[in-house]
Amino acid sequence: MVSSLSGAEPVVAGLESGPAPAPAGWLARGEAQALGLRLAGRLTAPMPGWLRYRLADIGGTAAYALLPGHARRARDNYSSLAGGDRARGKDLARGAFRNYARTLLDFLVLEKLLGELRAAPQGITLGPLERALAAGRGAIVVTPHLGNWDLGAAAIATVGRPVHAITDPFGPPAVDRLIRGSRERLGVGVIPVGPGSAREALRALRRNEVLLLACDIDKGGSGVPVRFLGRRVFLPAGPATLSLKTGAPLIPGYMRRRPRGGHESRLLDPLPQPPGGAGEAVAELTQAIASCFEEMIWAEPTQWFAFHNLTREGAGAR
Repeated sequence: MVSSLSGAEPVVAGLESGPAPAPAGWLARGEAQALGLRLAGRLTAPMPGWLRYRLADIGGTAAYALLPGHARRARDNYSSLAGGDRARGKDLARGAFRNYARTLLDFLVLEKLLGELRAAPQGITLGPLERALAAGRGAIVVTPHLGNWDLGAAAIATVGRPVHAITDPFGPPAVDRLIRGSRERLGVGVIPVGPGSAREALRALRRNEVLLLACDIDKGGSGVPVRFLGRRVFLPAGPATLSLKTGAPLIPGYMRRRPRGGHESRLLDPLPQPPGGAGEAVAELTQAIASCFEEMIWAEPTQWFAFHNLTREGAGAR
């Protein structure tokens, strides 16, 4: 599904960047990869879940061995979760690679998974979001790169109000169109990163719509310093800035895989908007986001896909 272990994630970073020029040539445009993805989707759709995940585990284990740079960064990120135990850190990193591979194959059957969620008793619970939207200021749902954020976005789209994700271009143009089309079929609108994306996000919130942001990576390199998993790191300022500017509540949430099969979603109550000046309020609200993300990650560490550097020196590493 992807050419690197960075994920098909909604982000708030680098909004000033514009789309890259379209490459020339059939291969450069990603037509072959897109065709491969369509074929993989057809092959994956009838598979039972256990077989899909068995294949994903094999692929994830191979990726851990074949991508030493990503594996090294993952081990470093999981070191704080492993309490300094290097063997435990390696186990967590390998588990994350396998879970990421499962998420990639799940992307090929998102419509099927969403149907299963809808059919399950209380499979989709959106109480905090529905209450927030009743105030008429829109809502910003924030999540770390944990579990299946695309399935979480599709579940949120069932609230019946327009839902948008700010996204980087995903691979070559043909692959990006395929990924975008899959999201839009499930009710998730895409706001491409570019000069107008911030304005579009503001307009969506002012129309009382939903914005979805995965924001545990400071890709733009201009984030807010926070305490996160025992170290000083930087998280994007965008979510807190948008919330304070528009009055739209920030709602942390996740969609993660259950140990015995299926998925579970949860939306927390909105984070309180702090008093004080703009800079202080942004810093405090971003720290509150980081603290919520920590709790989610500690509960399911191998479903957090931390293949990037958390420190500023590695911001934006893929």
